[in-house]
Amino acid sequence: MSLHGARALPPLTRGLLVSVGARALDLPCRYGFHLLIAAGLGVVDAGRFYIVFSAMVALAGLGRLGLDRALTRQVAAARATGRPAELRAAIRSAFRQIFIASALVALLMAALAHPIALTILGKPDLALPLALGALSIPPQNLGAAVAGALAGLQRIAQSQMIYSWLWPALFCLSALVCGTGFPDVLWQIAGSFTVAALIGGLLLRHGLGTVFGDERRVPPPPLLRPGLSLFTLELTQLMIASAPALILGMAADNREVGLFSLSWRIALLINIVTSGVTGMAAPKFAELNALGDRDGLGRTARQAIRLSVGLSLLPAIAMISVPGPLLSLFGAGYEGGAATLRILALGQIVAACTTSMPDLLGMTGHTRALRRINGFSLIVLLALTALLTPVFGAPGAAAATALTIAVNGGAALAMASRLTGIRPWRAAPPPPSKEIMS
Repeated sequence: MSLHGARALPPLTRGLLVSVGARALDLPCRYGFHLLIAAGLGVVDAGRFYIVFSAMVALAGLGRLGLDRALTRQVAAARATGRPAELRAAIRSAFRQIFIASALVALLMAALAHPIALTILGKPDLALPLALGALSIPPQNLGAAVAGALAGLQRIAQSQMIYSWLWPALFCLSALVCGTGFPDVLWQIAGSFTVAALIGGLLLRHGLGTVFGDERRVPPPPLLRPGLSLFTLELTQLMIASAPALILGMAADNREVGLFSLSWRIALLINIVTSGVTGMAAPKFAELNALGDRDGLGRTARQAIRLSVGLSLLPAIAMISVPGPLLSLFGAGYEGGAATLRILALGQIVAACTTSMPDLLGMTGHTRALRRINGFSLIVLLALTALLTPVFGAPGAAAATALTIAVNGGAALAMASRLTGIRPWRAAPPPPSKEIMS
């Protein structure tokens, strides 16, 4: 076993726990955001809000094109192999491309807000809110780019602060001062994303100041092609998060959308754990792959899944056992989503069992396999949502979501085992004697 691999285990465990701890700040911040929305708007207006919010989040992904994930991979590899000039060039290139793409997507969303509200959603009153939602796309995506760069620099807590909990914390402060009303909350969300991106930029500037070495200007490494491959992973995650609510908005009333959306946000409590672990593991995968440390990759994958499962079981059991009381904490009328929450919690358990497997494929260069898995998952999601939602409403949308999560995670786990030889659910084999001797 290499010296690097021998020393990686204790710091890695600590890093995973720090990452999860950083994401735990989502509890008062992100869930404070959803509590203020649910309690302040009521079931019907909350449903209208979540239709717009889902469209805004989904379209924002088109402005990133996976470049934030490609940037994490490139920065981590350049940092591990001592190429600071390439590291800085990659960051400049990614920021420029993301800004241009995000501005174009925002303009397109604002221009098409009325046709989308009228002809696709059948809710003409959502035209203005959809246009306002476009304001959040550029700052949201620039913040994601900053978070991707910080992750590559192994500044995981700062990365997850910018990507995850800072903007909802800022929103909560704004809402407590200014109140909540629809569509006024969309202005507050745009402002929160903007301030979070600016703070992230200052943290990144400070982080780059600690990277010494060659200051020459070099051509930026290609980011768009690997970014588009990793974009299929982000697109799948965005569609899982937003497509069921949007399709439900077309097939059912705003109350059903409100019940599903709040149940989904509570189920995502488990995602705080899985995404926190993945946030630490993904740049580590890229670093270890650049160093050729296959043993380290295996250890990281095993620890990621085991830690995620161990920390997810208790909240999952609570969601399955007492979903009604949990939902009622957000206000009257939400307890009708109990069955929906149970189904979504089961899907999140599957997600915990396959934590970081899609990212393992992406960060080790198996992007073709990742594209195939994500393409198939999107087909499954859209087909099941279109089939189940009109018949069963919110529980049908939940079933489509949970089954898609199972398909995506299970396929990624199987493909990672076949292509890399890493089997996270098996005990690590003893190292060969020739590696011990070396």
